[in-house]
Amino acid sequence: MSGSALSSLEDVPELQAGQEAPTQAAVPGGAWPISVDREVVRSAVIEMNRAGMFVCDRDYRIWDVDGAFLDMENLDRQEVIGRHLAEIVGPRVFSLRKPHIDNAFAGQACRLRVQGIRARMVGRLFEVSIQPVEAPGGDVACVVVSVRDVSQFEAMTERLSLHEEIVRQTTDRISVIGTDFRYKFTNAANAAFYGMQPEEFRGLHVSELIGNERFDGRARDYFLRCFAGASVEYEHDLVAPAGETRSLRVRMDPYRDADGTVSAAIVVMRDITAASLMERELRRQAREDALTGLANRHALQAELEDVIARAGADGETAALLTIDLDDFKIVNDISGHVGGDALLCQIAGLLKSREADGRVRCARLGGDEFAVVLHGADAKEALAFGNRLVHDLAAMRFAWGGVTHAVAASVGIALIEPQAEGGLPLTCFELLNRADRACLYGKEIGGARTVVFRPDAEEMIARQMDVGNVRIVSEAAENGRFQLHTMPILPVDGRSPPMREVLLRVIDEDGRVLAPAALIGSAERHGLMPRIDRWVVSTVLANVDKVEAGTRLSINLSGLSVGDPDFKDFLLGALDRHPDAAKRLCFEITETAAVRSLATAQALTGELRRRGCGVILDDFGSGLSSFAYLRHFPVDALKIDGAIIGDVVHDGFQQTVVAGLVAIAAKLGVGVIAEYVETAEMQTVLRDLGVTQVQGFHVGRPAPWVGYGLAG
Repeated sequence: MSGSALSSLEDVPELQAGQEAPTQAAVPGGAWPISVDREVVRSAVIEMNRAGMFVCDRDYRIWDVDGAFLDMENLDRQEVIGRHLAEIVGPRVFSLRKPHIDNAFAGQACRLRVQGIRARMVGRLFEVSIQPVEAPGGDVACVVVSVRDVSQFEAMTERLSLHEEIVRQTTDRISVIGTDFRYKFTNAANAAFYGMQPEEFRGLHVSELIGNERFDGRARDYFLRCFAGASVEYEHDLVAPAGETRSLRVRMDPYRDADGTVSAAIVVMRDITAASLMERELRRQAREDALTGLANRHALQAELEDVIARAGADGETAALLTIDLDDFKIVNDISGHVGGDALLCQIAGLLKSREADGRVRCARLGGDEFAVVLHGADAKEALAFGNRLVHDLAAMRFAWGGVTHAVAASVGIALIEPQAEGGLPLTCFELLNRADRACLYGKEIGGARTVVFRPDAEEMIARQMDVGNVRIVSEAAENGRFQLHTMPILPVDGRSPPMREVLLRVIDEDGRVLAPAALIGSAERHGLMPRIDRWVVSTVLANVDKVEAGTRLSINLSGLSVGDPDFKDFLLGALDRHPDAAKRLCFEITETAAVRSLATAQALTGELRRRGCGVILDDFGSGLSSFAYLRHFPVDALKIDGAIIGDVVHDGFQQTVVAGLVAIAAKLGVGVIAEYVETAEMQTVLRDLGVTQVQGFHVGRPAPWVGYGLAG
């Protein structure tokens, strides 16, 4: 509080508590001109100030006080007047302020900011002013102390300073533009962009900065929407004064006066050039194969969905070609993966050259698989295009590390045509599946050829069934829907032990037993049997003690399992953990698998026999031209293929063949098992020909191994 506001307090030392001041006072230039007593005006000035004020003498006693101070201390006037300051504000506060009060009595006014220290003042900031008041003789008669709570003001000042610093330091370009399209304010970042100072912007029209064409073409409309009360956000590219192109995100928010009227737009421009470039790069990477630069599978699927939609809406036609390299593994094995990658890039270059006419879109599906979408093509044109690809790839030579590789590929084609009325809609996944099936069929019949998918072609139906069988077997394996059956093998020589062959069955979701032959054949072709054979072996070993004493169990091993070193380690390890069970088991290996993996099969059968297991050569005689390998292949019995048994009762030639096989077995000292024995007469004839064991519906049909304890 200034001294002028308290000039009438010069007479305070002569006043007694409660005594009224004079009603008139001289003023410079004449008498007091206002009808209200000057003391009343003085009190009003003090009350409007709303600072907590008090007057104290040299003994630190309070003799006058305003309402704000009383409110601050929560006291009445009579509780304060005449009392020592320490009694009112507490000894600690008094001791801290006493030196400043003493300085004021020495004639030194002061102003300081202090933190509240009393319990109800903690956390608040106060501005304390101590003003000496001189008596007519020049001595300081009293001091006036004002205490103002400036906590909110300080917080507002701090926030304002923080906001000002943020606006000053931010790289965002911030401006306030009035409804007359003229700048009211801009920050340093925006000014620096144009090579100007912030103060140069005040009053500048937006069009003077960005040009009339850009202002009228776009900016004006955005401003008008903002001035109408809407927040506006958009992105655009801008050529900076230095010539480079920058990507900006612009946001406009209406600035409202106290009465709610929009008087300006707050414009914030953020440079998103780096983020925009990164986003574009990520989009490119998401749709582009990293190795070859071709479109990837995701981009191809989007392309196919668009083509399928146009075929349905406008009747357009197109074709999808999938390209799968033949024997690509050989390149990787000889030249390494770096060489393989180089070959893939070379092939990608060949495919990219086909994109020049605009009708062709190429992609890499993954591994050594590529795809081409041929727009506007029918079956004839697609087939011709595929054949040219096969020819061009065959003519390519790839050299790496001093080795030159020939390149061959199979191509499958799926046509994209308008769907017949009522037909199921075609999806990109079905389209890819069709092309893949055609391509795989091309590889199966020799490779280096193009095949068009035909849903009614027998070979396509067979492949579809094969794929379906694989799915059924895979789901059964995942969901525990395998079941074991057994079929009796009867000794007819009076010496061989009784046996039961363990047979695998697949159960569908409804609990029905599915025909095994096609399912197991598909599982064999697609590499599933080693996993299935592991399950069979583990299950039999865990339950072999439930089989009646003296009966041996015969387990079939697939060709893939026989040739798999990992399966061999599993099987021998499992038998070593069940040495007693091993002596009750036989393993059937097909003649084809034995010949194809002769060395591996020899090693496996030798280890099996050392552990007491029997070994049966299954399907013996099915197309083999030489039996010389049998001298080096240790087995316990030969199981004659059912085709050789045939009508052995009435066919003398078949009797001769069986007799010859029995003679070979006798020379080797092994037994002979005959399959497909349907009648008692067949059993008698085969026994008389020297067969040692028989198996067939006459002997007994396959039956479930109930609880994996033999049924029946």
